[in-house]
Amino acid sequence: MKLVIGLAILLTLSSCASFLEEQQPLENKIYKIKLDRTESQAKKSLFDFITTSQQYRNSPDILDGSDMAMAQTQQKESIKLYNFKNTQYTGEIGLGDQGNKFKVIFDTGSANIWLNSARCNDYGCKNHKQYDGSKSATYEHLGYDLDVEFGTGELMGEINADTAFVGGVKIAKQEFAEIVRENGDVFAQSDFDGIVGLAYPSMAAYNFNPLFDNIIKQKLLDRNVFSFYFSRQEGSRSSELTFGGWDTDHFQGELHFHNVVNKYYWLLDADNILVNGQDLGLCKHGCKVVADTGTSLLTGPSDDLYGLLDTLNIDENCKNVKELPKLTFVLDGINYDLDANDYVMKIDSQGNEVAYDTFASSDSFVEMGANCQCVGSFMPLDIPSPNGPAWILGDTFLSKFYSVYDRDNDRVGFARAK
Repeated sequence: MKLVIGLAILLTLSSCASFLEEQQPLENKIYKIKLDRTESQAKKSLFDFITTSQQYRNSPDILDGSDMAMAQTQQKESIKLYNFKNTQYTGEIGLGDQGNKFKVIFDTGSANIWLNSARCNDYGCKNHKQYDGSKSATYEHLGYDLDVEFGTGELMGEINADTAFVGGVKIAKQEFAEIVRENGDVFAQSDFDGIVGLAYPSMAAYNFNPLFDNIIKQKLLDRNVFSFYFSRQEGSRSSELTFGGWDTDHFQGELHFHNVVNKYYWLLDADNILVNGQDLGLCKHGCKVVADTGTSLLTGPSDDLYGLLDTLNIDENCKNVKELPKLTFVLDGINYDLDANDYVMKIDSQGNEVAYDTFASSDSFVEMGANCQCVGSFMPLDIPSPNGPAWILGDTFLSKFYSVYDRDNDRVGFARAK
């Protein structure tokens, strides 16, 4: 059997998680994965991997007191995610009866698990940890071929199954894609071993269950909810992925929920996109947004995004950062504001990104080094109908707003992250 999927959704991944550690909340078990944040690698191959062949108004639901009590945890230990240069958050998953750990991106914008196979001899595979099914007594050879073509290369492999572990959660017979050939540079320079998709099963190859759907099917959690906290501390392990609920220590104010429009992506309706409170026609008849932890930047339809960039007019020498306007995404009447320190990156002479908000003042940001350049955290991406056009709320947005993904009620919640 052969499945060909054309990939296009942008991926500048962010955050490394270590194993989920069981929490004892007030009423239900909550598991957390600490995420590590990593530096952005502005490479086209990373932007090309993860899927636009995947197909892509309701009143907000404000968290009430009873929900808040259920959500709280008594302990704050986590499964950590590693922050790699503020663009990739990686964590760990175990696969096989030996529990071998792999550093992965937990990606709400895709639905398959991807890992390099020990049978792969290409550089991109050899440069990372490889899965060896011959060493696992719970390995199942399913043999469904997978051939994924994208702008800068191709991945070939097959879907098989094994026992998966995420912290204290053990998932039996989890299907995953073993990469046996890699053409191109998609993974070769990346700081992760694979990808764990957390989107809806309608996006998954051959309709196999993504990881979280098997967790649901096997009734491993009291509440079928997971949530992300992305710290902006580069190189830290303070970010986390929580299974079974959310952690009120990581956000402030109200948690607002928005209903999923189409159970494919975590796709939501937006009322408008404003610049300094002004309607510039970016969302003429309402528009769609995707909450995507596997995309580092904000993306939008090409024409609209170029118009936005013309309006923002970010000076490459960082001279106007203090005057740049507020960008607001309006969902169900709730304003989610991004300031310049949220959507401007500075690129140093080595090509590394330096977050605006790591500076004591905007003046020190402007004065840092003559060979630096300011850029917006944006990228054009035309998601075709019927799932698009749509804007992607990547880590630029999700590092400011704590995000909750509720499969029991098919909704996404946002609150201002601490």
